Amino acid sequence: MKNLLPQPRGLRNKNPLNIRKSDQLWAGQTGNDGAFCIFLSNEYGYRAAFRILKTYNTKYHIYSVREIISRWAPPNDGNNTRGYIERVCALSGLRETDIIVVQPSDGDPYNVVMLVWAMAIVENGERWKNLIDRGEICKGYDLAFK
Repeated sequence: MKNLLPQPRGLRNKNPLNIRKSDQLWAGQTGNDGAFCIFLSNEYGYRAAFRILKTYNTKYHIYSVREIISRWAPPNDGNNTRGYIERVCALSGLRETDIIVVQPSDGDPYNVVMLVWAMAIVENGERWKNLIDRGEICKGYDLAFK
């Protein structure tokens, strides 16, 4: 049966992690909807997310799943940050204390890809899980770092 509901904003904008617009113009960004970036493809949306997560590591020294999500979806923005962390951990198999190093030189990006996959599901809703493609996430990783 075809899904008759309109896709959530993050999927419509090809911005599965709902990156807010800013003065930064990302590679593959085609505009914004007034609040959030719009990208050429999901891969470019994921690319931007990986670059942000890399900045969390290098500039802010944020590494654990709990710290990453607490910055990504802080409670002072009206988010249920605790629920977000719990859902990401349940979906990804990661623990909230697991360290995520977004460094292409480390070789295996499995944990960060799983983190981004789970975050995209939380951002867009469980109903849309089948549209969150790990292959697109991996392509976004490659665009970000290769």
